[in-house]
Amino acid sequence: MSRLYLIFFLMILPMAQSVAQNGSLRGKVLTSDGQPAEFVTVGIKDLQIGTITDSKGNFRFKKVPLGIHTLSIQLVGYSTTEQRIEVSGETTVPAISLKENAEVLQEVLVRGNTNRFAQKESEHVARLPLKNIENPQVYNVVSKEIMQEQIVTDYKSAFKNIPGANTGVAHSSNGRYMNVTRGFNLGNAARNGVGTSSVAEIDPANLERIEAIKGPSGTLYGASLSTFGGLFNRVTKKPFDVFKGQVSFTTGSWDLNRLTADINTPLNDEKTVLLRLNTALHSEKSFQDAGFSKTYLVAPSLSIKVNDRLSVLFDAELYGRKGTNIYGNTTASTNVKASRIDQLKIGYKQSFTNNSIIASTRTQNLYSQINYKISSQWISQTNIGTSLVEFEFPAMTLNTITDSTVTRNIWDQFTRQVATQVQQNFIGDFKIAGFRNRIVAGLDYSSMHFDFPNTRGAVYDTVNFVNPGKRYAAISINELKNKVATVALNSGSASKYNYLGAYVSDVFNLSENLMVMLSLRVDRFDNKGSYSYSTNATTGLYKQTALSPKFGVVYQPVKDKVALFANYMNGYQFVAPVNQPDGSVSNFKPQFANQTEAGVKLDVLDNKISATISYYDIRVVNQVRSDMERDPVNGNRFQIQDGNQTSKGVDFELIINPVNGLNILAGYAYNASKLVKANENVNGRRPTNSGAENTANAWASYRLTSGAAKGLGLGVGFNYSGEQFVINNTSREFTIPAYTVLDATVFFDQPGYRIGFKLDNLNNERYWNTSLQPQTPRRFSASVTVKF
Repeated sequence: MSRLYLIFFLMILPMAQSVAQNGSLRGKVLTSDGQPAEFVTVGIKDLQIGTITDSKGNFRFKKVPLGIHTLSIQLVGYSTTEQRIEVSGETTVPAISLKENAEVLQEVLVRGNTNRFAQKESEHVARLPLKNIENPQVYNVVSKEIMQEQIVTDYKSAFKNIPGANTGVAHSSNGRYMNVTRGFNLGNAARNGVGTSSVAEIDPANLERIEAIKGPSGTLYGASLSTFGGLFNRVTKKPFDVFKGQVSFTTGSWDLNRLTADINTPLNDEKTVLLRLNTALHSEKSFQDAGFSKTYLVAPSLSIKVNDRLSVLFDAELYGRKGTNIYGNTTASTNVKASRIDQLKIGYKQSFTNNSIIASTRTQNLYSQINYKISSQWISQTNIGTSLVEFEFPAMTLNTITDSTVTRNIWDQFTRQVATQVQQNFIGDFKIAGFRNRIVAGLDYSSMHFDFPNTRGAVYDTVNFVNPGKRYAAISINELKNKVATVALNSGSASKYNYLGAYVSDVFNLSENLMVMLSLRVDRFDNKGSYSYSTNATTGLYKQTALSPKFGVVYQPVKDKVALFANYMNGYQFVAPVNQPDGSVSNFKPQFANQTEAGVKLDVLDNKISATISYYDIRVVNQVRSDMERDPVNGNRFQIQDGNQTSKGVDFELIINPVNGLNILAGYAYNASKLVKANENVNGRRPTNSGAENTANAWASYRLTSGAAKGLGLGVGFNYSGEQFVINNTSREFTIPAYTVLDATVFFDQPGYRIGFKLDNLNNERYWNTSLQPQTPRRFSASVTVKF
C-alpha cells in the first residue's frame, strides 16, 4: 500500500508544486446568542468569491492565495461583518459572531432568501460527514420544513416528496407503512442510522428529516435495515443550547384533532446539559363508514457534554395507538373476472368493520450515542438502540372471491418484537502522503426477536359488497371473539436471529476534484430457528455469511458545483434451507443484488439550483423458484436457487430557488423491473407489488419576502403514479389504475407564529394502495403554531 501511495505522490508532484502558493480557509459563523448561522453569505472581497454556510454554520474555501484577505459575512438585509485574515496554509479562523441573534436569523429564513428544500448534507448516508455532491450515492431528503409547510400529520404523507417512493404505500392492520423504491419493498427500520422495530406506525412530530437512501445498501447498513431498493432512515430532533419551542394545533376533516409541542432548553448555565421534548396527541376518524385512530407520542432527548472530548446523547420515543385495524384485500380467486380494482363495485367508503373492533399498539424506542474525540483526526462513535413493540388485535382482512362477494377473515393475535443494535464506529479524516482520507470502520451487532404466542384465524362470513344488507353492519367484537375461540392455535411461534458485521469505507481524494470510495462488509447471520407453541419443536436453524463490496467515484469538473459520479453497490438477503419432498435438504446461498449506476449532481448559483439525475441497473441473483426439470408434473414441490431479476431505471430530482421566496421541488422516477429467470407463469413479467413504472412529484411554494404581508405564502403540488400490478402471470392480471393527486396550501409564517390551511387531494381522486385499501379523498386541515 505504501508503494501505491508513493506512485500517486510522484504523479501529482508537478501539480502540487503549481498550487504550492495556495492554501485553504475554513471557519464557523454564529448568531449573537451562540447558535449556528445557516445560509449566511461568506465572501473574500478582494478575490470576489463566496459561499454559503451549511446547517451547522460552517464554511470553507479551497485554493486561496497565501496572504492577507478581507472576509465578508453578510446576512441579507442586515449589517455586514468584515474581518481581515491571513491565509498561511490550512487556515481555520475563530468562530465569527453576527450582531443578529437566532430570532433575527429565523426571520430571514421565513422571508425566503434561501433554497429551503435543498438541505441535503448528512452524516448518516455514508456514515461519514460527506456533502451530497461528494457522495457517489443517490439519496433524497424530506426536511421538517417541508413537512411543516405541507401540514404533514401522518408519516406516509411525507413520502410524497421522494421520487419513486410515493407509489405503492401499503398500510398494515397495526398501522405500519411499507413503500416501494426502485422496484422493491422498503421498510422503515432505520432510525438515526440504527435499527429499530419495523412493525409499528411512526408519528412525524419528532422527525428532523427523512433520508431516502437509494439502491442496495448492504455494505454499510447490512441486511437487517436495507433491501435491494435501499432504505429509509428517519433522523430525530436533537437538543441545542438556547431556550426555544413551539406548540401547534391542527384540526380538519373527519374530526382530525392534533396537538404537538417541541420544547428545547439548556439545563445549566454552562449549556453542557441540554433537553428537548417533542410530544403529540392525535385523534382522527376514517372517511369510511367506520374507523378511527387515537395515538400519542412522548419523545425526550438529552445531550450531555462531559468535556471537550466526550459527549453523550440519550433519546427515547414512547408511542401508543388504539383504533380500528385497516383491512387488506386479496383478489387471487380465479372466480374474480375484474382486471382492475376500480372495476369491482366495492364501495369506496365501505370499511367492513365497526368501531368496537379495536387494535392497540405500544412502541418504545431507546437510543444513545457516545462521541469521544480521540484526536484531531479521529472520533469514536458508539450507537446503541433498542426497540420494543407490542400489538394485540382482532384484525380483519378481505378475500375477494367473486366480482360481488368477499370473505371477512378474522385474526386474534398478540405480537411482541424486540430489536437491539450495538454499533461501534471509528471515524477519521487525515492525510497520507498529502492525500486526504475520510474513513469509517465499524462493528455492528443486531438481534431481532419475534413472539406470536396466541395467533388464531378463521373465516368470519361472506359479504355481498354490492348489496351488503344488514349483516354487513351487524359485526361485533363479541362475535369475533367467540368465533376465534373455537379455533385451535394454528401459527403460534417465536423466532430469533442475530447479525454480526464488520465494515470499512474509505473516501480517498486523488485530487481536489477526484475522489474514490472503497467499502467492504462481512456479515454473519445466525438464525436461532422458529419455535412452535403447538408442537413444542424448534425448526429452521441455520447460519450464513455474506461479503458485500461497494465502490464509488466522483469527479467534479467544477469544484463543489458539478459532479459526475458512478457507483457499484451490493445488497443481500439471507435464505433459509429448504426441506425438499424427497427428504433432502437444500442449503442455499444468500441472495444478492448488484447495482451499477452513473449520473450527475449539480449545486450551482449559490445553492439556488440543486439537481441529481442518474441511471441505475440492479441485477438480483440466487432467487429461489420452483424446479420444473426435477419434477415436471409437480414442479412446484421442489425448489431451486437459480432465479434472476433485473430492475433498471432513472432517478431525477430538481430543487430550485429561482427568485427570493419561490422554492420548487420536483422529481421523476422510471423503473423497469422484470423476472428474467423464474417460474414459467411469471417469467419475463414485472413482479407484483414492485410499484409503478412511472412516477412523478412536484411541490412549489412562494412567500412574500417584503412589505406588510411578508411571510404570506401559497404552496401547490401533485403526485402521479402509473399503473401497478397486484397479480401478473400468464393466467391473470390485476392492477391498480394510474392516478394523479393535487394538493394546495396557504400559510402566514412569522417569527412568533404560523397559520396554515391545506387541501389534500384537491381533485378528489379515487385511488388505492398495494394492499387495495382506498386512499383518503379530499381532506381539509388547518394548523396554528405559536413559537417562543
